[in-house]
Amino acid sequence: MKKLLIAVAAICLSFTTGADNEYCNARFQYCVKYPAGFTGQGESANGDGQTFLSADKEARMAAWGRLVVEEKETIQSQYNLYTTGLQITYKVIKPTWLIISGKDREGNIVYMKIVKKTIDYLDSGKKDTEVFQGLTIHYPPSQQAKYKDYCAYIAKSLQ
Repeated sequence: MKKLLIAVAAICLSFTTGADNEYCNARFQYCVKYPAGFTGQGESANGDGQTFLSADKEARMAAWGRLVVEEKETIQSQYNLYTTGLQITYKVIKPTWLIISGKDREGNIVYMKIVKKTIDYLDSGKKDTEVFQGLTIHYPPSQQAKYKDYCAYIAKSLQ
């Protein structure tokens, strides 16, 4: 496990994917960079995030936030919710974040990070609202070389 984490860290240090576009979400207070050549599909009606598509429409990225509405909602509960139907090949679950990779039902590669944070929601003046912030990318295995460095970026995003 240590060797795997060191390898991921090394990839992160050499990150050069051209992820020069940035999306910031005011409601859930996060910013993420997305790969050059991806186009935003417009922020969702409730302001929780946005989906981005590659020029060839083969890859998609989603950035999102959601309120923690029940005390029992944990990173583990998010893992259970978002990994249904995925074949997980790698996972790290900590009390305040998780990273997973695997394949979806169509055989696409999925890489995801979710963090649980306390923020000053809607500029109330108090940092007292728990939220989940998430970032996911899906792409076909044939494009792994193209997006693998972006997955390393996801690993270090949403701190």
